[in-house]
Amino acid sequence: MEIFRHIEDRNISLPKPVLTLGNFDGIHLGHQALLQRVVQDAKARDGRSVVLTFEPHPLTILAPQRAPRLILTHKDKMVLLQSYGVDAVIIQPFNSAFANVEAEAFVRGYLVERLKVHKMWVGKDLRFGKGRKGRVEDLIRWGAEGGFEVGIVGPVHVEGVRISSSRIRDLIKRGDVHEVQGFLGRYHFASGRVIPGYQRGRQLGFPTANIVTRTEMLPSDGIYATFLEADRRLWPSVTNIGVNPTFGGGPRTIESYIFDFSGNLYGRSVKLFFVKRIREEKKFPTPEDLVGQMKKDVLGAQEILNQVGIEEQARLAR
Repeated sequence: MEIFRHIEDRNISLPKPVLTLGNFDGIHLGHQALLQRVVQDAKARDGRSVVLTFEPHPLTILAPQRAPRLILTHKDKMVLLQSYGVDAVIIQPFNSAFANVEAEAFVRGYLVERLKVHKMWVGKDLRFGKGRKGRVEDLIRWGAEGGFEVGIVGPVHVEGVRISSSRIRDLIKRGDVHEVQGFLGRYHFASGRVIPGYQRGRQLGFPTANIVTRTEMLPSDGIYATFLEADRRLWPSVTNIGVNPTFGGGPRTIESYIFDFSGNLYGRSVKLFFVKRIREEKKFPTPEDLVGQMKKDVLGAQEILNQVGIEEQARLAR
C-alpha cells in the first residue's frame, strides 16, 4: 500500500483512482462496507483504490473542546486499511488553511484536476469543504461536470442500531467492550509497549506486563478478559486498568497477567484485545484479599476466553 503525506504530493500518479474520504476512526463495519465498494470497483476498472484521510482529526482544529479520543492510533489505522486491500492512502494535513477551502474548489481543484478521480464512494451523510457546506448532492453535480461518478453507501445497522464511531467510543468508555465487537467486526484493541512496573504483581504471585499505549480510547477502569498479542502469537490474559487502590492509588496503569507465560516482554511491542469486562476495580482491605479475588478473576477470564474459537484467535493474531 502506498502512503502519500499530502494531496499535492507530486509523486501521486494513480491510474483510474476510485476514492473515498473521511476520518475512518475505528474502521467499523460501516467504514468496511465503504472500503469494500472502493476496492471492488477499482479492481473492476483496473484502477487503484484510494482513501483520502486527514491528520489530525478535523475537530482538533475546528473545535478542540469537542475533539474525540481516537479509537485507533494512526499506525493501526494504516495497517487495517492495508488489510482491507486499499492500494493507496493520502494523508492530508488538516489545518486552518485547508479547513477554509470551499467545497466546490475542493472538488474541482483536488479531486478533478489533481487526482483525476474516476469514481467516488461516500456515505449519504457526507459533509465537506469550508463550514461543511458541501453535500452529496453537490458532489454528484460537480463530479458529473468534472467527469467522475459518485456511488453512495447507506449506513450499516446491527440489530437495528446504526453504527458510528461516537457510539463505539461511548461503549468503550463504559467498559462494554463485548458489545463493541458487533460494531467493529473485531475486538477493540490498544497497541503499546511493555515497560517495567512496580513488580507488585510478581510479589503477589501474579507477574504482570505493564503496558504503555498511544491508543487514546481506553475502556473504563476495571478488570477485563483479554488476549495479548506479541510477535504474532496470541496469549490469553486478564488485564487491570486503573490506579491500584489497594496500594494507596497512583497513576492509571494497564497491567496484564498472561496465562502460562514465562518469557520477558520488556521493550516489546504488543496489542491488547479487550474481550469482556469482568468487574470494576475496587479497594481490598488487605493484599491477601486482593490475591483471593485475582484467583477468581483468572478463572473468570479463562472461562470467557475459552469460548473464543480457534479461528477467531488466529484471525486476531494475523
